Amino acid sequence: MSNLAKIFILIGIMWLFQLWFAYKQAKIFQEDIRGLRKQGTMAIGVGGRRYRGGRAFVALTCDDSGIVKAGMVLKGFTIFAKSKPLSSYTGFSIEEIASGNRIVESEKRKVQEAAVSSAQHILEHFERIKAGGE
Repeated sequence: MSNLAKIFILIGIMWLFQLWFAYKQAKIFQEDIRGLRKQGTMAIGVGGRRYRGGRAFVALTCDDSGIVKAGMVLKGFTIFAKSKPLSSYTGFSIEEIASGNRIVESEKRKVQEAAVSSAQHILEHFERIKAGGE
């Protein structure tokens, strides 16, 4: 077997490990946000860029009145990133977050973008329910 063939086999094995770790990370994140789903309407938003500092995933949960009850953030550049509770948006109106008027200076821009995206998804859900209910 040539050296080039060995290199391609090694790259293939490394790629399979990366896929497996990404799958495990997604499963753990889904388990972490399972508790959020029980608290109300939940959505996950994405912020940031893939190759420029990584992405952030923010899950927000709000009640029927549109007040955020809890949040979770998954951020990091590697597949070893872990999700953490996000309380910066708790108690605020989902409309205020979706409009971008609720800026949390202590959070990175990608987390802020993901929170806005999550809030917009929740608002779209409420609008679909409202349109279907009339």
